[in-house]
Amino acid sequence: MKRLPMFLVLGLVATIAHLPVSTNAAEKKKISLAKGKITLKAPDKWIPKKPKSRILEYEFAVPAIKPDRLDGRVTIMGASGGVKVNIDRWKGQFRNPSRKPKVEKGKVSGQTVHFVDVVGTYLPPPFTREKQIPKARMLGAIVETEKYGLQFIKLYGPEATITAHEAAFKAMLNSLMVAK
Repeated sequence: MKRLPMFLVLGLVATIAHLPVSTNAAEKKKISLAKGKITLKAPDKWIPKKPKSRILEYEFAVPAIKPDRLDGRVTIMGASGGVKVNIDRWKGQFRNPSRKPKVEKGKVSGQTVHFVDVVGTYLPPPFTREKQIPKARMLGAIVETEKYGLQFIKLYGPEATITAHEAAFKAMLNSLMVAK
């Protein structure tokens, strides 16, 4: 019997360790951050994807609606860097806005949430392989927690698709639970 090189064995073990164990649909939609101390429930229509970047904890495809052909994308991660800096970065990813970006601050489950809504041509970060999206929209939320830091949730893609999923995005935010 031929032996596999060690780097292949370690790669397979690492891959298997990151595969979801549960085949339960509800478990696939549960979002668990900060070692399970923060949870959210993703909408049923969103499709879990393997994150395109190692810094992302979760990624979902949001099914396109007509006339859009491109799915929306949801990215979720814990991060640092400050609220204002990240909101400014998100707004800076859009050109030719069709309206002024909206930034609102509120409370969800006792946590401060900064909600961002931007419309225009989406310009992805230069280090990604994504393409520009004309007539795009982004809904973003930065959740501030005292014990578990900042959590970043971003939904973006073609404007009609994002608008169609806005209520689902807000419902997901309202499902936020933070352990005491």
